[in-house]
Amino acid sequence: MVIVAHEPDAIWFHGRVPDPTEPKPAVTQLISLGGAGGRGGVDRGPERRIVLVGLVGAAGFVAAAGVARLIGLGGGEWWLPLHLAMAGGAGLAIAALLPHFTVSLSGSRPAPAPARAVGLLLIGGGALSVAVAFPAGWGPVAVSGAVAYALGIVATAALAFFPARAGLGRRFGVVEVAYGLALANAAAAVTLAILRLTDVATLSGAWLGLKPAHAWLNLVGFVTLVVAATLIHLYPTIVGSRIRSRPALVVLVVGIGLGAPSTALGYALGSDVIARIGAVAVSAGAVAMVMVAVGAWEGRGNWTTDPAWHRLTIGHLSASVAWLAAGIGVLLVGVAADGADPAGWSLARVIGPLGSGMALQALVGAWSHLLPSVGPGDVARHAAQRRELARWATPRLVSWNVATALLTGGAFGPAWLTGAGLALLGMTLLVSVALLGRALVVREPAGGPAPA
Repeated sequence: MVIVAHEPDAIWFHGRVPDPTEPKPAVTQLISLGGAGGRGGVDRGPERRIVLVGLVGAAGFVAAAGVARLIGLGGGEWWLPLHLAMAGGAGLAIAALLPHFTVSLSGSRPAPAPARAVGLLLIGGGALSVAVAFPAGWGPVAVSGAVAYALGIVATAALAFFPARAGLGRRFGVVEVAYGLALANAAAAVTLAILRLTDVATLSGAWLGLKPAHAWLNLVGFVTLVVAATLIHLYPTIVGSRIRSRPALVVLVVGIGLGAPSTALGYALGSDVIARIGAVAVSAGAVAMVMVAVGAWEGRGNWTTDPAWHRLTIGHLSASVAWLAAGIGVLLVGVAADGADPAGWSLARVIGPLGSGMALQALVGAWSHLLPSVGPGDVARHAAQRRELARWATPRLVSWNVATALLTGGAFGPAWLTGAGLALLGMTLLVSVALLGRALVVREPAGGPAPA
């Protein structure tokens, strides 16, 4: 068995990093994620640079969200930091990674770098325009930003699926379906946002029910589904097991991908039955995600190098799966109790588990894993990048998840829990972003392993 990781500098055989000077067995076949689909001479450099730019931009949005919440921008409400982190940070990371993963899984040529750059600009520029213009009352600018974001979603879909059609490698159809459903949910969520920004929904009095519908489509149908679909292949890679087709994958994709818009439709129509059916379907998808992760964990490899780095990436993504299940559980309880009543919807209850615990934690885990693959430099520099990214791995993992627990508890208990969680999360988040910056500029191998 050959386990192939995303890092070109570290191809692991049964969990062992081979000596570069060691002759490779004649029977060994290397299937490179992101290969040329049997057609040689493909320059992967531009695609890797696009992914790097997207990840760095996403980190910038996440850092801005943390600063905005800590200093009380936007009146101390959740709207501004949430949209910076989710629409900006998560959206930009998805626009960078989703086309990268689809062509990698299909072994096809990536889309041209200029087209990829346009997709990132539409997503990033649109998210920033809405985040700045809407609180300031600049209606036309906010609407233009939302339209640009919608065009970015369309561009991301085209850049992800059209090149993959020509791939000669093995394709994971269930992952592609998941990505397609996620982008469709995002498009629907942005359409609702445009109705709000143009006052159509506000004037008709419909926004009361469309607001939770928008949140379900965006946070669950888009972000949660993309995270889950990406973990289908990224989590086995990180823990060192094989990517397997499992019946639970269908439940995962159908449950979350169709359950989220069903619940959104229930809120829009005021139908308790439709909302509850959708919430149950999403919950089944979350259980399936846990089953997929457990199956991958049972076949995990035994890493013999970079222990702190592996601990960090595995820890962040494992915790992300756990918080995904917890967040969906919170949503299920709310819909079961209140149905499609908008008064029963509370964004504060899911900021902790789905915002901090799942989405942002998965983003940090993903960039920590991918930077040594797509970042600049040679083998030695990539090793140094892994050491930088893994600094204080265990304390960061603990503080991130304690902060998430405090945020979650603060939605149901005393307000000081929310304040403590925000302070701890902000500190941990800014440290993670700072280490990403250090890893980007590190030039020489660090002297010894990073503190664990």
